Amino acid sequence: MSVESKTMPSSAYLIVNSEVFPLTKPIVNIGRKLDNHIVIHDPRISRNHAQIRLMEGQFVILDLNSTGGTLVNGQQITKSVLYSGDSISLAGVILKFVQDAPKVISKAMDRTGPLPKLELEDPPTQIMPKQDFLDS
Repeated sequence: MSVESKTMPSSAYLIVNSEVFPLTKPIVNIGRKLDNHIVIHDPRISRNHAQIRLMEGQFVILDLNSTGGTLVNGQQITKSVLYSGDSISLAGVILKFVQDAPKVISKAMDRTGPLPKLELEDPPTQIMPKQDFLDS
């Protein structure tokens, strides 16, 4: 899998300690070290703890051999595709991954209008419950 830089999905971000970090680069490094894109000042976090990469149009999180480990939705991972609403734990520090629906889908929905109203020549057939049918 290769890193894509041409087509960044819009409106993807991480929420860390009530702070929002938009994912605007194809590679985002997370850790305690000051040269990371997202720096988390917590002794449980490794200096270079995890990395989020854009791979084939999807965000993927990779654990960078951290001491405390990386979990996605409670499962220990070394690499995992991220989906909107996923809960990420970096050595116990919780992050939330959020990604809005792609614009392509919403544009497609804009092009489709409401279905035309069907004109029925005859009224629809009514289906009676079995008991009523036998009683008549």
